[in-house]
Amino acid sequence: MLSSTIFSVALSYGLLGLRALAGPVTTDQLAVLQPIREDDLTAGNLKLQELRSRSIADSMANAVELLPLHEDEFTPSHLRKRGDDLSRLDLKDEVRMIYGGVTAKSQIYMANMTLYQPSKDHPLIMMESFDSLLKSVSCSTGSTKLSFNTKEAMDYAIKAWDWVNEREADHFFLIANHKSCGDDTQRTPYKVVGVKYDDKAFTSVLTTEPIAWDSLAGDFELNLGSAVLPSRLRRRGVQVSSVDITKRGFWDIFTTFDFGKSVYWDLSVGDHSRRSIFQEPFHEIKRLEVTCVGCYITGGIQISGYVKVENFAVKVLQFGAKPKNFNAKVEIETVLRAAIPKGAFNLDQTLFEMGIPGLSIPGIFTLGPSLQYHVGFGLSTSGVANFSVGVTASLPNTAALINDVTDGSNSGATGFEGSTIKPILKMNELSVSAFASVYSQPNVAFGVKVLTKYGAECTLELKLPVVNVGVTGGFNERGFCPEKDRSITNGMKVTAGANIELWFKAVKFTGLSKWFPDFDRKLWGVRWPFLDSCFPWGPANSGQILPEKPTEMLSDLGLPTTGPVTLDEAETLAPIPGF
Repeated sequence: MLSSTIFSVALSYGLLGLRALAGPVTTDQLAVLQPIREDDLTAGNLKLQELRSRSIADSMANAVELLPLHEDEFTPSHLRKRGDDLSRLDLKDEVRMIYGGVTAKSQIYMANMTLYQPSKDHPLIMMESFDSLLKSVSCSTGSTKLSFNTKEAMDYAIKAWDWVNEREADHFFLIANHKSCGDDTQRTPYKVVGVKYDDKAFTSVLTTEPIAWDSLAGDFELNLGSAVLPSRLRRRGVQVSSVDITKRGFWDIFTTFDFGKSVYWDLSVGDHSRRSIFQEPFHEIKRLEVTCVGCYITGGIQISGYVKVENFAVKVLQFGAKPKNFNAKVEIETVLRAAIPKGAFNLDQTLFEMGIPGLSIPGIFTLGPSLQYHVGFGLSTSGVANFSVGVTASLPNTAALINDVTDGSNSGATGFEGSTIKPILKMNELSVSAFASVYSQPNVAFGVKVLTKYGAECTLELKLPVVNVGVTGGFNERGFCPEKDRSITNGMKVTAGANIELWFKAVKFTGLSKWFPDFDRKLWGVRWPFLDSCFPWGPANSGQILPEKPTEMLSDLGLPTTGPVTLDEAETLAPIPGF
């Protein structure tokens, strides 16, 4: 039983407040979001990569099944209806259903659903709300038998329910969560078309027809959130499975409980090791080697969600996200021993891919996320090359974004201006001229299914960031970098800049209007120029050092030969100090 203090904390977070949750993800739940400019909208269709779609399907198939949690277990005694309060038997125009499930990382996924009656003549009731008035429940094909504790309870039930016997077309809806009533671990909806009573035995027999959620849940709102298993229990090694939530006094083990609004997805992948991205395959001594030196992500994102269905149509499907201690690093080392054919080549490599625990309320809602970590690299040079280029990036915890699947114009982001980036450039060999671009791109992809009719596949692409570097070698007898060392006459000048871009994409819609478009929308983007840098090279007071010239042409590797990535000039921040 939760204490009143904990209940007030829960209310302050909005997780347990009926009306507090009967609304979409709003800007004041996350942070103030400014609308993005229409010129940031990119038209055109897109297609999720096959790997991404497969990962989504796997995550949805293995989602954590959320189990029913009774509202009384969240309510302190002085706010809860008494167990013998006969008004528990009243039919209602709306009911609230809370669900929970435990993941492997000591996080409890939470969902709060407000279900509205499908029409004013056909109200609802949840059996768990009047369970304290019953001795026993027995469900069989076509009927449900209820044994009441007292005659007063049965008489009240007759008064509240007997109208259903007046006309053949009359019915109300019963939602059961009892053994023998459908799935033992889930709530099961029924249509009640008649009621019979036994005054002597204090029993009622409901004539019932099992129905699917697709038939009942025509109007509902669903909010997603989470709670965290207290650290004192994690330290004691308490293991809690989803089944424990309903099979034993799960909530009784808590004296304090920290409710939060958002689900945390840990995106930590990679490490500081070297990982080969590409090697030219035709020679023992490779003419081209591209290696990722310490490519990784640490931290994750916090997710909130809101679904609104009206008249069996999805009206709102929103997800809010905030970074939490999010850091990324990419460093690409390139060794080129042959000339590149005309143009620049580009690589795009998926370094890591992992599933993230999804969540499912069977028949109502499923969310299946996955993570792919991509790195991209482009290079053009007039000579041989041996250098590393990269960046480290951090996102502030105060940043936030909203993705609206049903209306892309409502999507936006704020607070990312506080992001920090630090360039990486290591020159191991002099080059006449070279141009390189590199990016680190975590893709958080997720599939969404509402009821069994509606679905979408979405991805949040975080280009963190795209970095362009231009290198020009040269000679100056008065010192190539006089501000550093006038005695060194050879060197390289470096010009660089970076973009951070956040994109939200949604495709592969199921059950939505045929006119509903795929969309590819930039939520936020900004450019940072780096201050130009100069690197002295070679011994002091030497003559001109001529870069090594390639002795052969690199074979056609089937790589794309597009030009360099163009940095967005639309919004430019102050320059960042160079390397």
